[in-house]
Amino acid sequence: MSIQAVIFDWAGTTIDYGSRAPIVAFQKAFSNVGIDITEAEIRQDMGLDKYTHIHKIINLPAVQNDWQARFQVLPSNDDCERIYHDFKSILLASIAEFGELKPGMTDVVTYLTEHNIAYGTTTGYDAEMLALVLPIAAKQGYRPTVNITSAQTNGIGRPAPAMLELASDQLEITDPTTVMKVGDSVNDILEGQNADAITVGVVDGSNLMGLSQDAFATLSDVQQAALRAKVAGQYESVGADYIIESMVELPALIDSINQPVTDH
Repeated sequence: MSIQAVIFDWAGTTIDYGSRAPIVAFQKAFSNVGIDITEAEIRQDMGLDKYTHIHKIINLPAVQNDWQARFQVLPSNDDCERIYHDFKSILLASIAEFGELKPGMTDVVTYLTEHNIAYGTTTGYDAEMLALVLPIAAKQGYRPTVNITSAQTNGIGRPAPAMLELASDQLEITDPTTVMKVGDSVNDILEGQNADAITVGVVDGSNLMGLSQDAFATLSDVQQAALRAKVAGQYESVGADYIIESMVELPALIDSINQPVTDH
């Protein structure tokens, strides 16, 4: 068996160290209606499409309680729509600031190209968000062949396999076990598992870690090691096939999987 295609996530995996852009936008959009939400509340459902994610946040008991205390009613679908549109405009205005490729990605692209391994993405972004991200990534040499949003799968996003299956189909890969899904959230791993793909969780700069590069660098070696172990544990708990510290390790991992087995 050998890896024929790699399907990446975007924020926190290939760009936007720490997956900061969506967090900032979620917090600002809810703050604009007088509701404070924590990073932990946001991050538990990262990897979903953004509209579904807004619904998840607004249905959290703490948010429902705060909303009722503030407005004397529970939030409605119209409220969800309003927050989503505000979130989207905030994200679109800031997304370019968070578009830098994560460490190791340039070498990953070179490796995949040299080894004729196809690559694409599935994402919680919508087409409008992707339209801003793609040229920023392209300027840095990262040009995925296919980029699948839930709008292309009848609104079915992660953790269902639909987006990953469509990406594989468009790359003309018929055997799902030759597809590698690389992501930075639990929903990425579940998406890969549900599509029968090989799953890889990235630790540094991931949504699960949640720190910017500067914030992570200020930690002591002991603190960094503890945080990495915690994130790795979360991937292990959902059965990720492989866990890498950073994208720097991905080419060697693919090499080891693609190495022919020889009898001694």
